[in-house]
Amino acid sequence: MTPMRTNSISLSRLSSLPRRSSLAQRASRSLLAASTLLAALAAGCGSPKHAATRGATPDAKAAVEAGPAPVAPRAAPDWSGAHEVVGSTGTFLVRWRTTPDAIPMNEEFTLRAWVFAADDREHALTDVELVVDAGMPEHKHGMARAPKQTRRPDGSFDAAGMLFHMPGRWELYFDVVRGELTERAQVRVDLE
Repeated sequence: MTPMRTNSISLSRLSSLPRRSSLAQRASRSLLAASTLLAALAAGCGSPKHAATRGATPDAKAAVEAGPAPVAPRAAPDWSGAHEVVGSTGTFLVRWRTTPDAIPMNEEFTLRAWVFAADDREHALTDVELVVDAGMPEHKHGMARAPKQTRRPDGSFDAAGMLFHMPGRWELYFDVVRGELTERAQVRVDLE
């Protein structure tokens, strides 16, 4: 390790400095003392790379020597490739997908949905609620059972236990609720 060279004056020589006004003298002494202290600390500490490994295990030393780990590329959001529908007033966008991908007849399926502001399709909203339902407008009835709806930690919503019990024209209803505002987005699904 090479010692650090400084152009500093020792604290013992402060009294030999020419007299100035007391404020200027105190500032000068404080600045000189601070620079002397910093020079002493820098000379005694060694490089930050080696300071971080003093007393560390060999594995920890190797990790510091190797540097930061590379950042893994971000995976595509869960909603990539999902269906989209905009609400009736254009305020919200709902992205949704089902499991299984093709809605089966007379078998349960799960619907996952994400809600976005219509003008920001990259960041799912976390300050809204979502109610998912479905019906057959031509037959004037809904599903024979109510799905169990939950909010997931990532901000998406699951509606599990959905069931389209007969073929024909169905409509999925997404009621987005934010405060006093409720906006419906709906989409037609033809089940054969």
